[in-house]
Amino acid sequence: MKVVVGRRRVQQSFITQMRRLRDSSGGLPTLIGEFGIAFDLNNKRAYATGNYQAQIKAIDRNFRAMEANLLSYTLWNYNPDNTHARGDQWNGEDFSIYSVDDADARNAAAGAGDLNAGGRALEAVLRPYAMRTAGEPLSMEWDYRKKVFKYTFRHDSQVTAPTEIFVPEWHFPGGAYEVEVSDGSY
Repeated sequence: MKVVVGRRRVQQSFITQMRRLRDSSGGLPTLIGEFGIAFDLNNKRAYATGNYQAQIKAIDRNFRAMEANLLSYTLWNYNPDNTHARGDQWNGEDFSIYSVDDADARNAAAGAGDLNAGGRALEAVLRPYAMRTAGEPLSMEWDYRKKVFKYTFRHDSQVTAPTEIFVPEWHFPGGAYEVEVSDGSY
């Protein structure tokens, strides 16, 4: 195993590792059972500042590796009891994409009842994805900075059901997005 340095090389290393894992399955479907990041990075600095940019970038690297290899996955974790002081309250971990402490801060700013209150790194966690595909998926990628989702698939003419894409309200409030297709209709 080599040490990799630099954002692009780290990203490529993640992609390569997931590709090797996928390829080792011999073509069988692969489910990555639980990936995530520790939210207490950088000595818990984000808890004091509310700036989760390091966590957003870290978890986005994981998601990009899954998407680049068209892998199915589960995210670790969501804990409704998470706090900055006690994390997930299990084994010293703090992997939850939700924290009561962040919910309190966000509700104070956005008003009670905010569906996303308490969410952490939602810029990267809430992402478009293909829920159903009328054919064979070929590639998928999401750039949360540019808010651009690209999905390519080979249509199966025997399939009459539509391809369905989940589009998160977080990034596209009120359905404010554009769709481009190279074939078919929207």
